[in-house]
Order: sequence, then structure tokens, then C-alpha cells
Amino acid sequence: MIGYSEVLQTMAAMIIFSVILMNANRMIHRNTVVQIDSEYENEVIELGQEIIVEAREKSFDQVTVGATAPPADIPGDFSVAGNLGSDTGETLRTNFNDFDDYNGWTETITTTHGDFSISVEVFYVEDVNASTDIYDYQKVTNQTTFKKIEVTINSDFLRSGDDPKNYTLEFIRNYYAD
Repeated sequence: MIGYSEVLQTMAAMIIFSVILMNANRMIHRNTVVQIDSEYENEVIELGQEIIVEAREKSFDQVTVGATAPPADIPGDFSVAGNLGSDTGETLRTNFNDFDDYNGWTETITTTHGDFSISVEVFYVEDVNASTDIYDYQKVTNQTTFKKIEVTINSDFLRSGDDPKNYTLEFIRNYYAD
């Protein structure tokens, strides 16, 4: 019976060691997944911020491009909401000259982390809670002195379960803040 107890103790130690090893392996795997996801998310943020900063450097509206004086009717002289987007001859991002030229722009950008699909929407917004201290900017169809840019980015490697995960970065620009 003494021989069997040593075998049982050895088997029990092997089982305990196996459980500890599996848990350690699971934690290492989870940490690796979190680290990789973080790298992809950092890439998404960099790409989105690059587009937003680039758009912010442009004129507020086509009517203000190279203008020496402000438009006579603000915001009535700004582009109609249905006409936001690139103008004739502005097919490349490098040709955009005003903030709303990015509306409808899409591209797939390849980085060291893979392909990222980017789409941009620009639209007019106004504060629907103007009487309170809480800002609630909503999309509107009329011209205002505020435009919002939403940059949506996704990648096949960024997933929430089986579904692709979309990241949206946004910025609200005020004509008077230029």
C-alpha cells in the first residue's frame, strides 16, 4: 500500500501542476490578445486623428476658401447640407480645400497592422439643448455655424465576437472658432 500512495501523490501533483499550467497559459494568451487589440486600437486612433486634424486645417466651407472677408450671410451662404462633399476636381484627399470635402470619402489604408477601411461623414449640427448647460448636438438639414465630422474605421482583425468592430472618432467644428 505504501507504493500506491506515492503513485497517487505523484498523480495528484501532476494534476495540480497541469491545472496551474493551463491557467498560466490561459492568462498569457489573454494578455497577448489584449496587447494585440491595443496595438490595433492605437492604429485606429492614429488614422482617425490624422484625418480629423487634416480636415480642421482646411477652410470651414467652400465659400470661405481664400476669402479675404467673411460671407455676407452667415450661415446662409454656406454650402447646402445636401451638397456637402468634394467639389469638381477634388477626387483625392490631397485636393480637398474645405472641411466638408471629406463627406462621403472612403479609402482602405494599408499599414504594418493590416488593412483599415475608413469612411467619413460631415454634416451640420446644432445644439438642441441650447437653453441648458448640457450640449446635445444633433444632425440638421439646414446650414449652421457648426459642422461635425465622423470618421469610422474598421479592420478584419478588430472584432467583437464574430462581428467586425467599428470605431468612430468625431469632432465638431465651429465657424467662429477658426
